[in-house]
Amino acid sequence: MTQMMADTADMTEIGRGEWMRMVNGEVYEDTNPEIERKRAQAKRLFTEYNRTDYEEVQHRRELMEKLFASVGEDVFIEPNFRCEVGRNITIGSHAYINYDCVMLDNGPIAIGDYVWIAPMVGLFAVNHALDFEERKAGACRAKPIVIGDGVWLGGHVTVLGGVAIGEGAVIGAGSVVTRDIPPHTIAVGNPARVVREITEADRTGYIERLRARDAVVKD
Repeated sequence: MTQMMADTADMTEIGRGEWMRMVNGEVYEDTNPEIERKRAQAKRLFTEYNRTDYEEVQHRRELMEKLFASVGEDVFIEPNFRCEVGRNITIGSHAYINYDCVMLDNGPIAIGDYVWIAPMVGLFAVNHALDFEERKAGACRAKPIVIGDGVWLGGHVTVLGGVAIGEGAVIGAGSVVTRDIPPHTIAVGNPARVVREITEADRTGYIERLRARDAVVKD
């Protein structure tokens, strides 16, 4: 059974249809009762997670596996994490998500390995309809977000649906990312714009110092 089939196995044909429209980027009924039920399930899980102690490593892991579509090794999420349905989020290994992160995962959100997310970051894959009557009736459309390996999102960064951030990129604090960001670049502002590439000149010699220190310790 695929993940999609598993996630919608307890839904009616109508509810499953709206869910499929949601994850496929079509206009869907965000107020559908069965989607609301999925939200409630996610809320129970992330609320329980946010109440756990740091030493409850196994319990925290079990909750993440229930909440997300997939989660890699050595993933740490600070409270108070919140999301929409959870099942549309995939997280790679060695990711660190700092305080008060919000992920509206009506569309798929894919987070790579070694991604660092600073406090109060928002990943918003969904958008309400612009027309008031449609918006009032619950019309929404979601687009995927892809955060590549080694990306660092600074504090208060907002990433909107339909955006892919390339491997190793750094997004400056307070930026609003509305378009794709190339790998190994620094982007800042609202809307975020690339200001330069990350080059060898940005290396501080830190790794070399650690290697030299460890070599002395071994001797």
